[in-house]
Amino acid sequence: MKGDRPRITLLGSNSGRNVGDAAILSAILDVFSKELPKAEFFVPSTHPKFTDENYGSKYAVKGVDVMPWTGSIRLLGIPTIRCLWKSDLAFICDGIIFGKKILNPLFNFLITLVFIVPIARLLRCKVVCYSCGIGPFPSKLSRIMARWVLNQCDLVIMRENDSKKLAEEIGCSQPIQVTGDAAFLNPVSSRDRGREILKSNGIDPNAALLGINVTRYIDSWLDSHERVQDRSTFLKALAEGVKAAQSNCGFVPVVFSTQPMDEPTAQQLASLLETKVIDNTRYLSHDMQAVMRECQLFMGMRFHSVVLASAVETPIIGLIYAPKVRGFMRLLSCENLALELAKLTPASLTAVLNEAWAQRTEIKHKQKIHIDELKDGALRAARMVSARYFEHPSRIEEAAKIAAAS
Repeated sequence: MKGDRPRITLLGSNSGRNVGDAAILSAILDVFSKELPKAEFFVPSTHPKFTDENYGSKYAVKGVDVMPWTGSIRLLGIPTIRCLWKSDLAFICDGIIFGKKILNPLFNFLITLVFIVPIARLLRCKVVCYSCGIGPFPSKLSRIMARWVLNQCDLVIMRENDSKKLAEEIGCSQPIQVTGDAAFLNPVSSRDRGREILKSNGIDPNAALLGINVTRYIDSWLDSHERVQDRSTFLKALAEGVKAAQSNCGFVPVVFSTQPMDEPTAQQLASLLETKVIDNTRYLSHDMQAVMRECQLFMGMRFHSVVLASAVETPIIGLIYAPKVRGFMRLLSCENLALELAKLTPASLTAVLNEAWAQRTEIKHKQKIHIDELKDGALRAARMVSARYFEHPSRIEEAAKIAAAS
């Protein structure tokens, strides 16, 4: 170690705007603070107050401002370099290695990681690709950049097999281990808190609830042949299918928004369904999961909406707005519940909802088998890193077994 305690820099989208990214941040802070009680964390962010105000009192963590006036372009800049200089490890978190809008550093993280990773190595800060999901890479340049970043990492851990396969396809020569998404370990608020939130939003907590998540992206992350025929009528068609199933099943729909940019879209759907929106503008990931746990079935578009719902053992249906959602449903052996948007009609949605609602208990048990394995994998990843880089005595043998098995 460089100092008297482990120091880790977390490289991700940590502004607090995306509930999935926030859950990953929270989970990493929680599990590594238990594995390495003296650990200190640095979180470069365009909104460092989110980290400081929500986690600073519980963990040894400091949000680090990387707004442009600090000399930064996204994560690349003097504040992040200072963090790397102090740190033993840097984690590349979540799904920030992708190729969409590759030359726009205000949108794309990969173009800055190309420079950050070798700088970290020069500063004797090892880089771990930590339980990441990667892709898509629509251009040759994005594939070259991603290969460079992955091959410069000291350790590569993916959250699912699709990302491992893609990493190998673009030429990653590093050994790749597959564990589980770090967000599976996010601490969840109490049931009382979940019910309290429902009541405060005018929703009966004793009702049979169907959770629904949508994003304003809809199909923009899909290939052209996978997209909906008419985006302008998509929400109306979605609402029509939900309402038809509601009349048969008797559930009460609740809409979840997991990113502020999605709120207008979520509010529009909620208006069509005559219900309310639970949003992460008002609630942290812990609280949103507590509400998700009260749902008897959850249908989500955003990747981490279905991850976080499944983590609290709510059976899920995936609306495939991006390949990673399709991959996650495949990981749960539930391809029949992965709804391709190009093929979705009100009638087909109603049929799936009717069947899934009737079989929700069976779906829950089937998915739980895989979710438990993914939670175990997420915990093993943390223990493996703790042992490998900080010689945690109780974890060294376990880390060796994990490496051998991979």
